[in-house]
Amino acid sequence: MTNAFPMSFAQQRLCFLHRVDPTGAAHSSARCFRVTGPLDTEDLRTALEALVARHEPLRTVFPLGTHQHVLKQARGDMRVVDVATEAEALRHAEALVSQPFDLEHGPLLRLAVHRVEPETHLLVFFVHLLVADGWSQQVFFEELAIAYQAAVTGAPTTLPELPVQYVDWAAWQREQLTEARRAELSRWWRQRLSGIPLVLDLVSPRPALGRGRRMHRVLSAELTSAVHAFASAERQTVFTVLSAACGVVLGHHSGRQQVLLGLAVANRDLPEVERVLGFFVNTVVLQVDLRGNPTFRELLARVSEATAAAYAHKDLPFEQLVADLAPPRDPTRSPVVQVNFAYHPTGTAGVLGLHGCTVTEPRWDLPTAKFELTLRVEDRGDGTCTVWAEFDESLFDASFIDDLLTSYEEVLRAAAPEVPLSSLRPAHTTTEQRLTRIFADVLGVTAVAPHDDFFRLGGHSLQLIDVAARVRTELGRDLGLRELYQNPTAAGAAARLERTGASR
Repeated sequence: MTNAFPMSFAQQRLCFLHRVDPTGAAHSSARCFRVTGPLDTEDLRTALEALVARHEPLRTVFPLGTHQHVLKQARGDMRVVDVATEAEALRHAEALVSQPFDLEHGPLLRLAVHRVEPETHLLVFFVHLLVADGWSQQVFFEELAIAYQAAVTGAPTTLPELPVQYVDWAAWQREQLTEARRAELSRWWRQRLSGIPLVLDLVSPRPALGRGRRMHRVLSAELTSAVHAFASAERQTVFTVLSAACGVVLGHHSGRQQVLLGLAVANRDLPEVERVLGFFVNTVVLQVDLRGNPTFRELLARVSEATAAAYAHKDLPFEQLVADLAPPRDPTRSPVVQVNFAYHPTGTAGVLGLHGCTVTEPRWDLPTAKFELTLRVEDRGDGTCTVWAEFDESLFDASFIDDLLTSYEEVLRAAAPEVPLSSLRPAHTTTEQRLTRIFADVLGVTAVAPHDDFFRLGGHSLQLIDVAARVRTELGRDLGLRELYQNPTAAGAAARLERTGASR
């Protein structure tokens, strides 16, 4: 019986990306937990071995890049290290997540236990996405807790037999995506994204080097509760409110009226695969349409419709969508979407519990980034929520990300049903403020909002010459007529003049 199986479409893309960038930072996931109590590391090792035997992806390797090979037997990679302080443990954790995975030989899951004191440990979980996506991690932590308790107490492990494994789903996926279905999905997506720029200019062009970094902002329990209450009152999901606010912030910083966000779709529609480990996730594109200065309520309706439509057409693999859209090759940008967004309600981000111990997850900013920029909101058990920004620091300055997180919090605080977007996006840079004044003076009006369109306010081509002259005189910068035509708002022109997100 062969142990070589076809890869899923998503695995093929990951294998290709890994070979382009073998560091693995963009294709892996790291979590770090503090464990207080009598942790038995040998029983933890026994539990890990049980899961490796149970789940084929944990003993799968990718030697040629065309097939996945499931090993009949494999050992779990678990290391136990004695350290003097938590700071030293964190340095070990950072070193662990900086070591590339070996796709050809494996293993693609690493577990490291750093013993600080007899009853204080830091547990680092590091996995390649080829074998476990976000949903899989939640399953892994739940089953690790069950297997560990069984090992500690001497009871049998009560995990039911899996009806299928990941390779079965990968084969099923290929059978379902017939050529007719693929053509139908492709046609819909091409029509949906027609005319929308596929590059979000948050920063000036430069190579993304994959130097990952995390920053976070904790939103108070009061604000978190207000967001949930607002979503309920508007009969919208919390995700819709949070993603709409994200689109507002990104549109403001880029000067764009249409923003494309990448969303990770779980692809767990079949009940047989609910407890199966593997990389099921697909990326779909969410359009956030900011045109016409809608109220926030109107924006929520737009985002809700766009989300439902995207999910209804989620079965086209993202790499095939990219090939169909054929955007210009640009080594400084990810194709189609450069910003990904995710929301994790309480308990869905993967909670670890170990028998007889207290497990917490400190908010440590480990050096990882799967994409150029990911904004991820996680509800916490204490009523607060954490907004994570994972980003490539070769593209973004920490000051830019901090400004982005601040803007996001401000938009969530100010959001109300009848508030127009122009009121949610005040000029937040000196350049924008000066440009809004120049636009207003040239047009002969009292005030211009950062995202008001120059031409919709009655401006004409000859007046743009006056704008360009004022910019040169007052700002000491050149802004050509072509650039003004392409960026007819103060926010867009400011973004063109100063890439505040450009790295040092």
